[in-house]
Amino acid sequence: MLMLRQEKKLHINNNLKREHEVDYKKIHVVILGSGFAGIEVLKGLQKKLKHNENVIITLVSRDNFLLFTPMLPEVSTGMIETRHIVTPARSFANKARFYEANVESIDLDNKKVIITHPIGRQFHPTTWDKHSLEYDYLVIALGSETNFFGMDDVKENSFTMMSIDDAIILRNHILSMLEQASIEEHNRDLMKSLLTFVVVGGGFNGIETVGALNDFVRETIRNYYKNIYMTDVRILLVNSEDRILQQVDVGLGKWALNKLKSNGVEFIMNIHVEGATHTAAKLDNGDLINTHTIIWSTGVTPSNLIADLPCEHDRGHRIVSNSYLEVPKYPGVYALGDCVSITDPNTGKPYPPTAQHAIRQGKVVVKNIISSLKEKEVKNNNDKKKFDYKTRGMMAEIGKRIGVASVFGFKVHGFCSVVALAYILFI
Repeated sequence: MLMLRQEKKLHINNNLKREHEVDYKKIHVVILGSGFAGIEVLKGLQKKLKHNENVIITLVSRDNFLLFTPMLPEVSTGMIETRHIVTPARSFANKARFYEANVESIDLDNKKVIITHPIGRQFHPTTWDKHSLEYDYLVIALGSETNFFGMDDVKENSFTMMSIDDAIILRNHILSMLEQASIEEHNRDLMKSLLTFVVVGGGFNGIETVGALNDFVRETIRNYYKNIYMTDVRILLVNSEDRILQQVDVGLGKWALNKLKSNGVEFIMNIHVEGATHTAAKLDNGDLINTHTIIWSTGVTPSNLIADLPCEHDRGHRIVSNSYLEVPKYPGVYALGDCVSITDPNTGKPYPPTAQHAIRQGKVVVKNIISSLKEKEVKNNNDKKKFDYKTRGMMAEIGKRIGVASVFGFKVHGFCSVVALAYILFI
């Protein structure tokens, strides 16, 4: 099964550095990241270049799988199994090389990427080995990570919903809380704090998480914990805005809010969580919520690796790419997905970091790399394509087979909106 990634800082053995074995007479395309964007580029290039032996494609990712992130909340509550939302990266690499490794550094000036990987055990490796990959074309699709806005106490005392590991850890924790509460039935104050679950953030991730969590906790208690009263259970969502699901229609957001309230979810609006301990969430109005479960689902940010690159960034430290998804001043370098800021010519605002946009961006990058390769063979051949995509719609699942969606201007809610997800992503 999948191995958990090691999060703590580890020593790299510099004595094991070596140039990776690549025939540099051939053109080398390096893709960083195995998310929706990176995999789409990989699939497209392999299809276009399947008869071209002069191009080498390498995919590098710390995960050896593509994760269908929209359904992480369902994994965290046991509605679906992990195998249902992961696909091995190697199953896509028909022509390409795949390396499960961390991207240590990117040298845009010298067209070189340094990657590292553990030798031996995953958690206690013998050492870390280092490799150097030179490239002619580089595709940066490294996604994003949770933004704790500098609050180390929140980072230490909360759960996140960004990876398959997060979902598994949270599910085990929820079940542990129910078991502990069952034992502590004579200590009502402790029992209530164990049965209080706080989700922070009213965006897609937070709303989908709180909806799945609410169904899971209440249904599990109803079926298996006869000594726990439902009146002692609190599922709360804390949101810094005055409404949830800012990306969808106001009416759909209100419908989702009322539906979740009717299912037992409590909402604390226009309030920030400004701190956390092992046993409480601290709100900026001075209130404390006694809880052992804080799920942080508000805000993402690029990694330091992306933020430190010597190219233009936006306020959120995302790479600014042009309409061709190229990184200005660095020929042959493309950036797409969550770690990039791309201006929508129709709105003048950056495109949202969603799967549907990442997939379409991947198709454009493939088109432009192929155009560049042809240009090297046929002088003055320039068939580059700009990224100009009109969002098909947005969808949020707020419970078992219930959601809200806006597709091409049509607003739907209830069961039918769940079906809209596949259409939005892949049609």
